Amino acid sequence: MPQNLGFDEFFGILYHLNTYSLRERIGYDPNWESPDPFYGLVEAKKGGDLKLVQPLNMTSLAFVDEQCVNKAVAYINNQTNSTEPFFIYLPLVRTHFPSVPNPKFAGKSSKGPYGDAVMETDYHIGQVLDALADAGKDNNTVVVFTSDNGPTLDQYPDCGYSPFRGGIGTAYEGGVRIPCIFRWPGSIVAGRTSNEIVCLMDLFSTFATLGGGKIPSDRPIDGIDQSAFLLGRQNNSNREWAVWYMGTESAPETPPAAVRWHQFKIHRIAYDSFQGPMSDYGQIPAVYNIEIDPGEEHNIAGEHDFVITAYQKIYRELVASMRKYPNTPSRAYPIVGGAS
Repeated sequence: MPQNLGFDEFFGILYHLNTYSLRERIGYDPNWESPDPFYGLVEAKKGGDLKLVQPLNMTSLAFVDEQCVNKAVAYINNQTNSTEPFFIYLPLVRTHFPSVPNPKFAGKSSKGPYGDAVMETDYHIGQVLDALADAGKDNNTVVVFTSDNGPTLDQYPDCGYSPFRGGIGTAYEGGVRIPCIFRWPGSIVAGRTSNEIVCLMDLFSTFATLGGGKIPSDRPIDGIDQSAFLLGRQNNSNREWAVWYMGTESAPETPPAAVRWHQFKIHRIAYDSFQGPMSDYGQIPAVYNIEIDPGEEHNIAGEHDFVITAYQKIYRELVASMRKYPNTPSRAYPIVGGAS
């Protein structure tokens, strides 16, 4: 549970947002589901037990973000006179389906419930930034706004939009290329944009460096320190490639499903959506130059053997690392989402 995995305080939900609408779906039968004491908003202190704050349903889902943001703002306000660093992880549930907009925003966007949810998200982000400014922490706080995947296209129109191929559940650009905004007044130049490769795992190494921490050297670390790139000391990212695995195969010898290397994307297998269909490219992976073909429509593998060679080199290095440092047996934890 989150309070045993690094959080001093936790307030939020434990599962995907749509989990809390299942009991109101046609055909739901409570006799076929195990009771869950934490089916709703929960809270906990470090080392303590989770407590149910409020059950959730298709009505109360509308207020989850408002409640979580209020907790975050109150926490920031309490730090006004503190010199200790703090960390807030605030994954907002709005724009995940089902869109149940807060009544304050329902019908305000002219773009339906999803548009209302986007408007609400924008408002809540403004509340957090205002709280940082009011607490005098604005210039000494890094804010990162990003996502974990592309839109859930099978929920259209209750989903985002991507100009790229694919969505969540795929390794195409529409599933894995996401916007990411870094804000640090006085340290990060405002308005600067880049299409360099940065992976969410890089946040660990980057912030460890910025905070004066030491990155462990007794194990392989997937994240790469991007502090120099972030602060404008260099124009290029320190990352040359990113890798994606799909499905449940976990043996070290399992090749990656897809690799981004420089401006190229290499697919060994590909899913068009969560449901498929799956394309298996066999011995010769598909290659796309996503700078000139961001829609990944034109397979140029036959003319780009050097890209296949790079893919194979990355694969061999990954296998060697996983053999040297095998994964520890996994423990079952729920997916954590909500506010701290």
